[in-house]
Amino acid sequence: MAIKKQINLFNSVQKFRDGFIAGCEKNNIILKPLKTSQLIIHLKNTEAGHFIYNNEEIDIDSSYNFIQLRGKESQIPTLLAMYAKARNIKFNDEINTEHTMNANKIAQMMMLWLSDLPIPETIICSSYSFKANTEYIQNKLNFPVVLKKNGDRGTEVWKIESFTELSLKLEITDAVKESSKTEKKVEVYVIQEYIPNTFDFRVAMFQGEVLKIIKRTSKDGFYNNCSLGADWEFSEIEAEELALSKKACEVARLDLAGVDFVRTENGIKFFEINQSPQLTAEYAEKIVEIIDRKYLG
Repeated sequence: MAIKKQINLFNSVQKFRDGFIAGCEKNNIILKPLKTSQLIIHLKNTEAGHFIYNNEEIDIDSSYNFIQLRGKESQIPTLLAMYAKARNIKFNDEINTEHTMNANKIAQMMMLWLSDLPIPETIICSSYSFKANTEYIQNKLNFPVVLKKNGDRGTEVWKIESFTELSLKLEITDAVKESSKTEKKVEVYVIQEYIPNTFDFRVAMFQGEVLKIIKRTSKDGFYNNCSLGADWEFSEIEAEELALSKKACEVARLDLAGVDFVRTENGIKFFEINQSPQLTAEYAEKIVEIIDRKYLG
């Protein structure tokens, strides 16, 4: 039996795509022309990654993936390239794994998941790919869920109670269309399982050394961010939690970070590795001490 040969062609212009179609027909290769504007990524610990296109799963792992980072749609193709590289899957242009948004909470979910670090179940999408895959998404979600986009201090995080509310939040409005034109990018979101909790932990670290650990307790039952009114106190964590937090910083490639996690019945889950944690002069003094000891002493 002949081995199936397949190329996934992402984000090509028409003339280039026509050439690919002709070349694949000559060489008896299956071609899948795809738009990342209609692609979502579904990540769940202990499961393979799921790449969904118009409500159907596409074969990434055994195909050659030709990825072009073009126009407004760039972060999801970058996450696809990141996945391919980590899994030794065939793709072009390793530079596609790099993106100016690789330090944000959305890219971090892929990085942590690829390194077998615990995260909430996550679907990565834009308003456009959400619309293209509503059937799949609706079948996979249990409400409430948490919706996030890139932002600071909890300002772009929402607890969503129903699919109707989620659909309204991700609606392709005139404002969304105008924003994508003026900013020349499409906003990417994560939809995550809701983990009931009244507190979480922030571990501030620099180059694998702890600066401070605080326990953040919500006043409204959802937001644990101090900037949104949560109470906080200095705390300690378990050795295993600290080891995982250090690994999370390494995976995110951040020397200075605020690691946010919550405890569950099955161990911790990471919410975010914050690239710009709120720091005081005391933190800065500790950072100087570490730099001096490691590099200048």
